Amino acid sequence: MSGDETGTEESGWTKANLQKLLAAMKTSIPERDRMNAYTKGLKAVDWKKVAFPPFSPEACQAKWTEMLQKMRKTRSLTELIIEAEGAISNPVRTKKVHPALPKRPSPPNAIFYEENRAKFHEKYPQMRSRKLFGLLIKKYKELPDEEKAKYVKKHQLASAEYNRRMLEFRQKKYHGSPKNESRKNRKRKSNSAGTQDQGEDADGLPPKPPTNGYNLFCKEQLPSMTGVSRNSFVSVWAQRWRDLTDRQRGEYNKQCRELKSQYSIKLNEYLTTLGEEEQRRIFDKHGIKRLKASQKEGTFQGEPKTPSQCGKDIFYKDQMKLLKEKCPNSRKRLIKVNQIWKDLSKKEKGCYREKANKNILKYSMELQKWFKTLTPAEQEAYQTRHPSRCQHLDAKQMTNENLYRPSDSEDEDIEDNSSDEEEENLGWEEEEEEGDDITFEMY
Repeated sequence: MSGDETGTEESGWTKANLQKLLAAMKTSIPERDRMNAYTKGLKAVDWKKVAFPPFSPEACQAKWTEMLQKMRKTRSLTELIIEAEGAISNPVRTKKVHPALPKRPSPPNAIFYEENRAKFHEKYPQMRSRKLFGLLIKKYKELPDEEKAKYVKKHQLASAEYNRRMLEFRQKKYHGSPKNESRKNRKRKSNSAGTQDQGEDADGLPPKPPTNGYNLFCKEQLPSMTGVSRNSFVSVWAQRWRDLTDRQRGEYNKQCRELKSQYSIKLNEYLTTLGEEEQRRIFDKHGIKRLKASQKEGTFQGEPKTPSQCGKDIFYKDQMKLLKEKCPNSRKRLIKVNQIWKDLSKKEKGCYREKANKNILKYSMELQKWFKTLTPAEQEAYQTRHPSRCQHLDAKQMTNENLYRPSDSEDEDIEDNSSDEEEENLGWEEEEEEGDDITFEMY
C-alpha cells in the first residue's frame, strides 16, 4: 500500500468511505448546476446532507478540499467528482486518454537531452536531475548550427510521422468517443436539456421568465446579432441598453415584472396539484425558493411602500441619475457621488435629511389612510406582525419635531457590490428589480 493510502486509512478515510463521500456529493448537486463551473456547483452542495457517520459536514468538506488541490479545476464539479471516483477505484490510470492517441514528438533540444542524459549522468553522478537538465539544455544552445541541424531533422521526421498517425486516428473516429468529447459540447447538450426542462420537461414546469428588464432586452437582441462575434455580444448589448431612454428601459422592466407575475401564477397553480414530497423534489431540483410562512403572512394587499429613511440614500439616487450621461460606467459614477457627498457641508446634508423626513411624513399619512380600509382583524394582525411600522400610524407622533431620524454617517461610503453594466442591468433607477426573487409556498 502506498504512503497516501496509509495516511488515508489512519485518518479514517478508507477507500469505501471516499467512494461514499463522492457518491453523496454527486447526488446532492442540483440538476441545474451539474455542468456549471465547479465553484458555483460547490455553493449548491449541502454538506449536512452529504455527511455520514462518523464524519461531520466540516470533515467531509475538508476532505473534498484536500482532494481538490490535486486535480485540474477548469471543469464542472460533476466532472471533478467523476475523475476523483476514477482515481480512487483505479489509482494507476487516472487520465482519460485514448490508448490509440499518438504521442507528440519531442522538440530538438529534448531529443539532444534524451540521447546524452545517460552519458552526462555517469560524468556527474552527484548532480540532481534538474541541474543536469539545465546543463544539457545549455550545452545544446552552445552547439554549432551544423550539429543542431541533425536534431532539427530528427524532429521534422518525427513530426511528419506524428501527423500521419494523427490523420489515421481521426479517420477512425476515435475522437468521437464520449471520453474525449469536449467540455463545451457536453455543456451545450446540458444546456439544451435544461432548456427542455424549463419548457416541456417531465416535471411540467412553465418556462422561467428573465431575471430583469435588461436580460429580456438581451434576449430580444439575439436575432439581430448576425455577423457579430459571440465574444462581443455582451458589450454590444450593454451599449444598446445604455442608448435607450429611461422610459424605454422602464417598459422592459415593467414587461419583465408582468412575466414574473404570470410565471408565479402558473407555477402555483401547478404546485397545488402535487403532494408535499413531490413539491420538495421539484424545489430542490430546479432551485425554486420556498416562501417562508412569516413572509407569506406578512403580505398585505395595497400597503404603501416604505421610503428611504436616510438623507444620504436620496442624495445618491438623485446624483446617480443626474450623472448618468456624463459618466455611463456605474462604478466610476458611484465613486464620484461618494466624493461629492463627502464634500457637502453639514447644512447641505441636513437638507437631504429634511427631505427624508418629509417623505416619511407623507408615507405615514398614506399608511394611516390605507390602515383604515382594513378590517379590525386585519388591523390587529398587521400591528402584531409589523410593530416597527406602528409608529407611523400614530398621527400625534408623526410631526416634524418627533420624526424618526436615522443616523446619517457622513464619512461612511455606500458599498459598491454591483458588477459592471456589461454583465447586468445597473443603475439606481432599476433598484426595484433587485431582490425580486420569485418564491413559492408549500401546499
